[in-house]
Amino acid sequence: MYTSSRSHYSEAQQDANWDNLSQQQRDYFNHLAAEDPERTGQAFFEDTVPPPIQDNPEQVDSYLNGNEELGIADRDWSHDTSRANGGSGSADNGRFEDASINRSRGSDNSTLVEQTAADLESQADVSILEASSLADDAKQAADLTLAAEGIEATSYLATAGEFALDALGPLVGGVLVAKATADQFDKTEHKVIAATTSGTLTAIVLTTPIGQLGLGCYLSYKLVKAGHRFLTKPSNVG
Repeated sequence: MYTSSRSHYSEAQQDANWDNLSQQQRDYFNHLAAEDPERTGQAFFEDTVPPPIQDNPEQVDSYLNGNEELGIADRDWSHDTSRANGGSGSADNGRFEDASINRSRGSDNSTLVEQTAADLESQADVSILEASSLADDAKQAADLTLAAEGIEATSYLATAGEFALDALGPLVGGVLVAKATADQFDKTEHKVIAATTSGTLTAIVLTTPIGQLGLGCYLSYKLVKAGHRFLTKPSNVG
């Protein structure tokens, strides 16, 4: 379970985050909180969803319901001690976990290793969501600048390339390699060890000159394709 967002947002912002959720999302957390005598639906949301994404309903939706494009699985609320074994419905007795893993466990309690794996995957998915949002913001800013000032595409490509390489490369590279590596193992404890090791090593490598050179070549290819699409896109400016 995550540290409460009460230390992350002001009280007014917490209320705004809750109000900005869809009615369906609020109903879901109210449903979970019905079994937690210590929390309202809003408090359950604040204590269980990673604080960095609580102010973005779209990211909350991807975190809970999955995002195939970003490789994020849908999640269930998972009890550490199952209800069948006397576990409570409190937010203190669980965490969000890959739905397929939670459902395959049946009425068994989750192990400490499984809980750690769920937390690691949660952190990885939040990193992916944040990085994706940063990339979208950067692209939108570049597009607006290009449209308003007519900056050449080569300048756009260079700026975007530097941003992706310096800010997002090591982070996203480490996260994606960790998830891909973990998928190669069947046992949860092996997934945790493999993901932690491979993700950390990849992030380190991508901060070195050789690692950035390789990543730079790949990003250059992707950015050139994006630039070609931009240059060949019909203009809507009248």
